Amino acid sequence: MFESLSRSWEYAKISYGVIWENKQLVIFPIISSIATILVMASFLVPLWSTGMIDRMTSDDPANAISNAALYSILFAFYFCNYFVIVFFNSALTACAMRVINGEQPSVADGLAVATRRLPQILAWAFVSAIVGVILQAIENANEKAGRFISAILGSAWTAMTYFVIPVIVVDGVGPIEAFKRSLGTLKSQWGTALVGGFSLGFLGLLVIIPVALLGGALIWFATQSMGTPGLIAAITVATVLFAIGMAVNSAAGVVFKALLFNFATNRSLPQGINASHFGDAFVSKD
Repeated sequence: MFESLSRSWEYAKISYGVIWENKQLVIFPIISSIATILVMASFLVPLWSTGMIDRMTSDDPANAISNAALYSILFAFYFCNYFVIVFFNSALTACAMRVINGEQPSVADGLAVATRRLPQILAWAFVSAIVGVILQAIENANEKAGRFISAILGSAWTAMTYFVIPVIVVDGVGPIEAFKRSLGTLKSQWGTALVGGFSLGFLGLLVIIPVALLGGALIWFATQSMGTPGLIAAITVATVLFAIGMAVNSAAGVVFKALLFNFATNRSLPQGINASHFGDAFVSKD
């Protein structure tokens, strides 16, 4: 276990190293976050202004919205949200693949690849939205048991689709084939992808903590010696710093998955990376 954590720590450092050397890649999770906020607003504002939110939460059967309408709205929201996330993660994955091939990535390169994969991305967002609605329906069926079952199925789905986005970007296949190839990679070559994610999260915590402390110090200083404009400025700066830190962590996670996918499918790794680190991540089941 300790050896596994040590190896996954190496993967995490490699992933953050790629981001450090290619800082422009952080723009993808930033744009993705802004886009998801806009998607949420595009649903919440009309629902609120038309009184639909009250009907969705109403206990009065005569006033409540039907399950068909509720799940239709939920599906539409999931579809738009998943599309945004998958699109920009695909663009970032494409840039990570350029780094792996020894090329210099650009934001335009990533967006171009994601645009070429638009049909596959739309199809995967559609499948993901269906799964999301099913899991939500299971959770709603029973408050306790449903939530537990939904969590287990959701975790299993996340694991089985771990490499779907790299498969879509590299191979350009549809959602069913991408799912099969992702699952096939995990079944034939199993290792410390999940532990690597844990270490990536731990290293990300080390990135976020000083950012949070700095932001907190700025806000505290503003409350002690500045007026309202200064406090607003301090909160703004702290929020921006925290958002950048979260974007760096998100970008590193996508790069980690791309690197691990390349090794697992016998593709190249960037120069200067010790392939044995990734070799130890997988143990053949044969």
